[in-house]
Amino acid sequence: MGWGAKWQMFRALMTKSFPLFRALQRGALLLSFLPAFFACGAGPEGPIGQAPSGGSSTGAQSAGGAPAGGSMSASGGETTSPSGGSESGGAPGAGGETPNGSGGVSESGGAPSFEGRFELLFRDDFESLDSSRWQLMTHSWDTNIALFSSESATVENGQLTITLLEAPPGTTDGTSEKQFLGAEVRSVDAITYGRVVARAKLARGSAVVSSLVTIYTPWPADNWNELDIESLGKNPEEIQFNAMVYTGTLPATKTPVSPTQDPKKYSLGFDASADFHEYTIEWTPESARFLVDGVLAHEWTSRIELMNLPQNILLTIWASSNAAWAGPVNETTLGAQAVYDWVEVYEYK
Repeated sequence: MGWGAKWQMFRALMTKSFPLFRALQRGALLLSFLPAFFACGAGPEGPIGQAPSGGSSTGAQSAGGAPAGGSMSASGGETTSPSGGSESGGAPGAGGETPNGSGGVSESGGAPSFEGRFELLFRDDFESLDSSRWQLMTHSWDTNIALFSSESATVENGQLTITLLEAPPGTTDGTSEKQFLGAEVRSVDAITYGRVVARAKLARGSAVVSSLVTIYTPWPADNWNELDIESLGKNPEEIQFNAMVYTGTLPATKTPVSPTQDPKKYSLGFDASADFHEYTIEWTPESARFLVDGVLAHEWTSRIELMNLPQNILLTIWASSNAAWAGPVNETTLGAQAVYDWVEVYEYK
């Protein structure tokens, strides 16, 4: 058959079968596109089913990598329950010594932004100890073997230093004799929801506790709200976060009440006594969050509905009689210091 006849036959076939031809053509184009589509991937996580570098993919969200010094446990830094400790009741600022809380905890390697919800009330660079903002307390409690004293707090060169000093013989809080003088620098005003940030170099020393705390302060306590960032000086590469609330009936039939605690220890990956770092408590109606150098290390939500009372801000150093928790008193205890470079206080809007 000549080329002319072949061309006429081809035109006739195309005229009768044009819809089929177009369908086959579209199918061929689709098949050629699919390999390129799967090679390029889809969505923000790169190739389908692959989590971003450093994270793990669970459902529709991917958790970030662990903060420096931490290991991935759930989706954040390493946490372990502290050993020992049996604090019950105690005076405001006692901190947490009872590792009996559990549940309601979520952790993440990075903190979602709450910017715009916090309004700066003040920043104190400690050019002096401003008595309109801070007061030096004088009290103690059973398991604190230091009496808080104004002698232990000094301001010099734009820094607040609080030191564990030797107490004169016969020093007492009216109940028991105290071995040391410590410091509690307490804010004059309280906040109900907010953010507190301290740039601090925390204390090293066995039995020594230095901290950033927010706490409901009426005493004897008819209720309890407290959030703690506590450095146990026996191991300044670790820090303890704690949330404490009263879970009994109100009004309380007797005071002081005893709180339920939820302490969590966190590996910092650095020596908190060697240099300054930023420690943050963020408290909202939804959660209490603890950050180190701007990275979310721990979040507490289990009884957040009870964490609703006005709280004062405390910067403290003291010595614990609970050797199982904080270590025994030894040659490193006396003279331990915590230094605060600045503090920022925000109100939650």
